[in-house]
Amino acid sequence: MRTLICLLICCAMPLAAVAQKKPGEAVSLDGVEIKGEAIPGGRVTAVLKFKLDKGYHTHSNKPSEPQFIATVLTLGEVKGVKAGTVAYPEGKSEKVAGLAKPLSVYEDHFELSVPIGITPAAKLPVTVPASLHYQACQGAQCYRPYDLKVDIVLPAKK
Repeated sequence: MRTLICLLICCAMPLAAVAQKKPGEAVSLDGVEIKGEAIPGGRVTAVLKFKLDKGYHTHSNKPSEPQFIATVLTLGEVKGVKAGTVAYPEGKSEKVAGLAKPLSVYEDHFELSVPIGITPAAKLPVTVPASLHYQACQGAQCYRPYDLKVDIVLPAKK
């Protein structure tokens, strides 16, 4: 019986550790949509959909003050593809108690889009690694910045 209890506790501990998020780890990827046909020599647009945990916001890509950390998507380099400029939504103006000026923020969910050119010699499918750098806040309380790793998969034509 004692062995069984120890075994159950040992099995449950890793699950509890995985389920717990750190404060400020508040953004998750809700999906990636590829618009257009991914073919060698073609162009597509990747639309990345992000979701924020309830009660959190991040500063937009153009924060209201230079000392605030902008939300930025960076794409890795992959042979056969060339990423264009990321399009960011405008931030929502939010007044926060204790701050004189409204903040430019993303709340609830936001979408980023990036055009991707595919070279004629590209071998599909191809995965483009990306990283979303952000700082989540609850009101005027901001947490350490995080980098959320995501993949943009350009499928092979069926």
